[in-house]
Amino acid sequence: MKDTNVSAKTVLLPETAAALDRLRSCLERLQPVAIAFSGGMDSSLLAMAAHNFVPDSYQAILVDSEFMSASEMRIARATALKHGLRLKEIKVSPLADPLVTANPALRCYHCKKAIFKSILAEAGSDHQVCEGSVTDDNDDYRPGRQALKELGIVSPLLECGFSKAMVGEVLRHWGATNLVRPAQSCLATRIETGTVISIEILQKIERSEELLRDAGLAQCRLRHHGNLARIEVAPDQVHRALDIAASLFRQLSELGYKHVCIDIAGYRKGSMNRID
Repeated sequence: MKDTNVSAKTVLLPETAAALDRLRSCLERLQPVAIAFSGGMDSSLLAMAAHNFVPDSYQAILVDSEFMSASEMRIARATALKHGLRLKEIKVSPLADPLVTANPALRCYHCKKAIFKSILAEAGSDHQVCEGSVTDDNDDYRPGRQALKELGIVSPLLECGFSKAMVGEVLRHWGATNLVRPAQSCLATRIETGTVISIEILQKIERSEELLRDAGLAQCRLRHHGNLARIEVAPDQVHRALDIAASLFRQLSELGYKHVCIDIAGYRKGSMNRID
């Protein structure tokens, strides 16, 4: 099928074009496929590739859970609508599993298992379930990858050699520049390992980050340490974040954060994976 979203103004680098060719072949081999879709860059590219390459043999599946913020759900739905993706939504409650709620070091493993079991059930045995990991993810602590392996979930972008930069390149090539944005991990990653997760904590984090983003901190993480909020931003945004956090202190304290600080080390992926 012709890629109708491709912009004639862009040309892919040879290595990216080769990876995209491999992705086409991979999806054609795996079809019919079910794409675990979150609205982020990686899963959006994978779903759009399925839409372009195997248009009659794919289904995108969006999981609505306590760990997915309302703003990310809105973005995911809008992305699917704009690009004509075949989308199904399912509800999954990771907090129903005590092994997730207890928030051990392997929380991500238990959470991924619960979510992808539900996706597998929705997809049916005739569909190969795929997800959007890329090569950059190999540099992070991701116990959830073991769950994916055990369940037989395929990672086409990773297998075809896609980096995050290559994903952004293809999205721009396909006229979807608006999808090139900072990664947004699940809300549970803001909570220190060993701290029991509750819906109240998740909602507090979500509301606090909404305040920070609305005030101008587009890329931020609020790390939850009881009544202390530790805010991570890009290193060049630290001074700006100090002013914004000071202006929002009353609202943040009303949400339960009696102490608010800016982490001078800046944003660090996976900084709550361990207890220091």
